[in-house]
Amino acid sequence: MPVIRGQAQVSVITAEQRKQVADQLAKELSGQQTLDGPVIFEVPFEQQDRIDVLVVWDAWKPFSSTERSSMILDAYKTVGSKVQIAQALGVTYQEAIEQQVLPYAVLPMIRRGEVNEDDVKKAMLAEGGFALSDGKVDLRFPTMLLAEQAHKRLADTLPKGYWSIVQTVGYLQ
Repeated sequence: MPVIRGQAQVSVITAEQRKQVADQLAKELSGQQTLDGPVIFEVPFEQQDRIDVLVVWDAWKPFSSTERSSMILDAYKTVGSKVQIAQALGVTYQEAIEQQVLPYAVLPMIRRGEVNEDDVKKAMLAEGGFALSDGKVDLRFPTMLLAEQAHKRLADTLPKGYWSIVQTVGYLQ
C-alpha cells in the first residue's frame, strides 16, 4: 500500500495573534458574544463529570491542532471553569465538514411567505449556525441530542416554521 502524505503549511504566529485569539475565546466562554466568535459545543460524557469540547472557528486556521487544544484548555481555566475536559478539539468550519465532526444538520423546511427568511437566518445564527459566503446559514451539531434540542428551540421561536434534522454521510462540498 502506498503512503500518501500531505504537505503541511507552516504559519508563523506572533504572541500577539495568539493572545488575541485566546482572549476572544475566553470572552465567549464567559458569556460575552464577540464578532466572528467561535461556536463552542460542550458534549457531556456518560459520566457526568466530564465533557468533550469542540470549538469551531475560522480563527484557528494558522494554529496547529496541539495549539488549538491547549488554547481551549487554557481558556476554560481562565474563566474559572470547574468542568473536567476529556478532549478539546479546535477546527475550522471547513475542517469540521471535511472531518465530519458535525454530522447532524437542522434544516428549515419553510415555504416562502410563511415565515420571514431573515427571521429564520437570525434564529439559526442564534443557535450557533455558520454564516456562509452565499448568504445561507448552516446549522450543524456533533450529536443528535444537541440537534434535537436546537430543533425544539427553533420550533418554539418560530412556531410557523418547520424544521428537519438530517445526518450527513460522506463529503458534501
